Amino acid sequence: MTSRRQFLSGCVLAAVPTLPVFANSGYAGDFDMTQYLKELKELMDIDSKSGHIEGANQIADILEKRFKSIGWTVTKRDCEGRGRALVATNTPDQTHYDVVLSVHSDTVQAVGNASKYPLTIKDNIAHGAGVADDKSSLNAVWWICKKIPKKAQEKLKIAVIVNPGEESGSPASRAFMDEQAKKTDVALVYEPGRPGNGFVRSRKGSMFLTVNFHGRPAHAGNNPQDGRNAVEAMAIAIPEIKAIASKYKDVTLNADVVKGGTTPNTIAEDATVVFDFRFFNDQTRDAVLEDIENLCKRGFAPDVTSELKYVAKSSALAHTEKSQKVIEVIDTAAKELGQPAPKWMDVGGASDGNRFSGAGAAVACAMGVVGGDLHHPEKEWSDMTSVKPRIELGRKVLELLAEQK
Repeated sequence: MTSRRQFLSGCVLAAVPTLPVFANSGYAGDFDMTQYLKELKELMDIDSKSGHIEGANQIADILEKRFKSIGWTVTKRDCEGRGRALVATNTPDQTHYDVVLSVHSDTVQAVGNASKYPLTIKDNIAHGAGVADDKSSLNAVWWICKKIPKKAQEKLKIAVIVNPGEESGSPASRAFMDEQAKKTDVALVYEPGRPGNGFVRSRKGSMFLTVNFHGRPAHAGNNPQDGRNAVEAMAIAIPEIKAIASKYKDVTLNADVVKGGTTPNTIAEDATVVFDFRFFNDQTRDAVLEDIENLCKRGFAPDVTSELKYVAKSSALAHTEKSQKVIEVIDTAAKELGQPAPKWMDVGGASDGNRFSGAGAAVACAMGVVGGDLHHPEKEWSDMTSVKPRIELGRKVLELLAEQK
């Protein structure tokens, strides 16, 4: 497969002449695809699977150097188990952000995939581990900030937030993001753009719900009547809990992990099921959790206890009135730039936009470079023809937001 690709290395740029020539709109007149690809390759050459601390720290160091070179203030925060997060601001000592450009440094790609699947370009499509999620957009955010319109620079307090734990999360990275979200009025989340000029206005919230069952062990041959089977109680509980989803619009409850019992000749004392729970608003989330808790309190089998557990309540990225106003700004920016009208989507997967939305910020997501096949190391791709338009759009949106301030 790789023999059909053009590899970028020190003189990478053999592939660049095949890329289209973009008109100069005045909002990305400084754009240089050759330089963009060099900088993208620098990021992609680093393994940064979520939890690979060394890689996350390397990327944070690179970004610190870049943002300091344009006069921004940079702070880094260690997120235990995930590496360093980064906050870059256009003015010093910010305690509040008018606009955040949110992006993440971690990927789902295994350590070693950076060298196994390096950056390649063919027919304007870039391939490679982490190219779409999220390194093309991470690099695009840097380009947006290199030359922010004067009006935005003067009127807006802007922050770039780089999360090293977006893909798998951790208590430390969640706490960091929640802290940043509370300071934020508007969050532009640079997850990869969707094919067909797609942007995201809402995302389902996501939680893992664990239900533990505890019965009584007994010998399956000698005295089974004395046992209370936790596995059988779990088998009854799964369809009853899943049925709750049918009461609410756009809710899913999937029983994806089960375990229980010890040996075939022992009545199972303990069992556990983990549900993936998805929802489009936090009111529905709370109602579903209450329904499940009530079922667990009632129980599913005599003398078998059941208990619902979860780490914390997560939020949906809701399409709110505040978010709609930002969406309208983005639509206006695209129109003034002569770009196609954004196609706004409601999707199932969560992002850091959910955390900003949960804190009350107005959010627009999938602002980044268009890409796809995000979890497939050989197929993951980014459309390089979308790079400059998304940079132009980001700068124009900041300018229009500044005009409203």
